[in-house]
Amino acid sequence: MATIPDKDAKCRAIEEMIAAGKGVTESCREFGISEKTLYRWRKALQD
Repeated sequence: MATIPDKDAKCRAIEEMIAAGKGVTESCREFGISEKTLYRWRKALQD
């Protein structure tokens, strides 16, 4: 699997956008990732 540069930073930035009231889909689109990818990244950060 290819590594994504600054994956953790992107995930945190998206989480901040969501906490600020922006939608999950809209936040993911700004970074060019799918919601499924975000949820996978979240799970990896929790492990």
